[in-house]
Amino acid sequence: MDKIRRFQAAMPENMEAAIFRDPANRFYLTGMRSSAGTVVITKKYAWLIIDFRYLEEAQREVKNCGVLEEKDVYEQIRTLLMAEGISRVSIHSGETSMEEYQTIKERISPLTVDGTSKLRILIESLRAVEEEDEVACHRKAQQITDHVFSHICGFIRPGMTELDVSREIGVMLTTLGSDDRNFNFIVASGENSSLPHGFATNRMIRNGDFVTMDFGAVYGGYLADMTRTVAVGHISDEQKKVYETVYEAQKRAFDCIHPGAVCKEVDAAARTYIYEMGYRGCFSHGLGHSVGVVVHENPRFNEMCEERLVPGIVITVEPGIYLKGRFGVRIEDMIVVRENGFENLAKSPKKLIVL
Repeated sequence: MDKIRRFQAAMPENMEAAIFRDPANRFYLTGMRSSAGTVVITKKYAWLIIDFRYLEEAQREVKNCGVLEEKDVYEQIRTLLMAEGISRVSIHSGETSMEEYQTIKERISPLTVDGTSKLRILIESLRAVEEEDEVACHRKAQQITDHVFSHICGFIRPGMTELDVSREIGVMLTTLGSDDRNFNFIVASGENSSLPHGFATNRMIRNGDFVTMDFGAVYGGYLADMTRTVAVGHISDEQKKVYETVYEAQKRAFDCIHPGAVCKEVDAAARTYIYEMGYRGCFSHGLGHSVGVVVHENPRFNEMCEERLVPGIVITVEPGIYLKGRFGVRIEDMIVVRENGFENLAKSPKKLIVL
């Protein structure tokens, strides 16, 4: 279903109109990526108000709403809504600064502004449950990611730096068709792999290192997200135990994933096992997060999230163990919740690879 029509169908009785100004929701609703623009939606109509830089592209590409050139955006919003008899408009509380909120209130008066979490919750719930065309984009992005991982396993060798590996991942993602050039991915080796979000440095990779790589392609605006940890040359018995513990923790989480499962209970399945194996305090991030048009969306697998899984949620499962100043391991797959369980989109091998 068209995303704007889908949003309109979901608008509650007491929501007259909505404004979106952030890039993710602007893309989600219109299918066009830009650094600016405002989407205005009522129960009957929708408009994209966008400046001259993007106007011609929007007129060509955006088919599910009216396209207006931005002149005085607040006056344009006020005029459009008052012409429909709208008296109240909702804004996205999670994407609106206090300064912007005050400006909107002043400039669109006498309309009132609803700055509660109502709109945020609605749009997040819609984005969380993805349709098959969206899942197909994730699947293609993951296929590119899998190919890059296969390539990089033949590329890594002792003496190269984390930055060498990072650059090669970026080149291959682009070469194989990823449509986002701003790759914010992780390559961390040796003691740096104990940093859950350790970005690439000039550290040289040595025999005996773990190398953790967290990256993903983008296709049609939808992301993949995968982590693999490989070893170089040889590993110790302790490294092997940590890797196998993370591997088993992910399997235990998978066993709990089905429609109706509570997110924090899936997290607990992996976390409890890791702690029981003697690594309490070494796994402090959540087990996973939803993925959509941005890499971290809701719902999430963590110790607090009480949401239940439903078919169509695309979410990661990424347990890890991090031994401070020594090494770390993370394994991450991106899955789709299905009526009968889940579909794992990641096809890259997870049994420990020693290069």
